[in-house]
Amino acid sequence: MSLHEVAIYLTTKAKEGSGELADAYGRSAFNRYYYATFLTVRELLGALDSSWQGTSHANIPGMLEDAVINKIKKAAKAQGKSGLITKGREQSLISQAVSSATEIAHLMRAAYSVRVVSDYEPENKLVFKKQTFEIIGHTDSEAKNWMIRASREKGVLLSISKELGLVS
Repeated sequence: MSLHEVAIYLTTKAKEGSGELADAYGRSAFNRYYYATFLTVRELLGALDSSWQGTSHANIPGMLEDAVINKIKKAAKAQGKSGLITKGREQSLISQAVSSATEIAHLMRAAYSVRVVSDYEPENKLVFKKQTFEIIGHTDSEAKNWMIRASREKGVLLSISKELGLVS
């Protein structure tokens, strides 16, 4: 069973329960959604550069917005300069990479803040509403989609990286 599936199970238990137990299940669900997403992103970083796989949780967004984008830009510009790709293709690849890396970075910042509050700030209670619950303005439905969104953008970055010969 994957972490994402565990999170879905915990979400169901939170919605079925009440009080402190429901709060604990919900917090655990947010935690599992975060870690499922984190592992997906960590796999991406490791594929791009094995030394990046150990990047700390808090540093992942910056790594995506700096090192990942710069690596792809450098490769695209080199291929553009050598005539392997057109200037238009170079710009397109860079634009797509910036968009995808930025999307994952924003997602990871939000997910990390939810994970930290869920794990370390029990005074911030979950708010249960009809068919959903949330903490610091983030719902369980949003959290459920973190990994899906990260995986989609990861696919874009890996495809670009393959085209540029950065990964096999």
